[in-house]
Amino acid sequence: MAEGEANQVLSAAGAAQRRKKSSNKTLVVSVVLLCGVGFGVWRIFFQSGSVNSAGQPQVSSGRTVLPLESFTVNLADREDGRFLRTTLSLGVDGTLPTLTKPESKAVEAGGVSMATIRDSIITVLAQCRSNDLLTPEGKLKLKSDLVSALNRDVPGLQAREVYFTEFLVQR
Repeated sequence: MAEGEANQVLSAAGAAQRRKKSSNKTLVVSVVLLCGVGFGVWRIFFQSGSVNSAGQPQVSSGRTVLPLESFTVNLADREDGRFLRTTLSLGVDGTLPTLTKPESKAVEAGGVSMATIRDSIITVLAQCRSNDLLTPEGKLKLKSDLVSALNRDVPGLQAREVYFTEFLVQR
C-alpha cells in the first residue's frame, strides 16, 4: 500500500508541475500577443499618418490624400427635390501638384485649379440617379466615374481613389 500511495503523490506532483508549465506558456503567449497588438496600434496611429511636403496626409503606398469641401447637387431623377450631399477625399499618386485659385497664373504654369477639380466632380454627381446611389454597386461605379473624369479633366492631379467621408441621398 505504501507503494500505491507514493505513486499517487508522485502523480499529483507531476500534474501540478504540468499545470504550472501550461500556465507559464499561456502567460508568455498572452504577453507576445499583447505586444504585437500594441505595436500594430502604434504603427497605425503614429507611422501611417505621415505628411508630405504640401502638408497633406500621405498613406503608406505613396498616395497622398486630398480632402475636399462638401458637395450638394441636384440629382438627375425625374422627381423634384432629390439631391446628394457628400464629402470626399481624393487619393492621388505622389505629392500634390500646386493647387491654385482660378484667377491665378500658376494654372497656366502646370498648377491644378481647385475650381476645375470641383467642376469635374459636380458634373459627374449631377448625372446620377438616387436609386443607383443607394446600392453598394452604384457607389463603386460612382467612385470609378469620378476617378475617370478627374484624370480626363485634371490630368496633373493623377487621381487614383475616391474616399467618401459623408454620403447622404435626399429622396
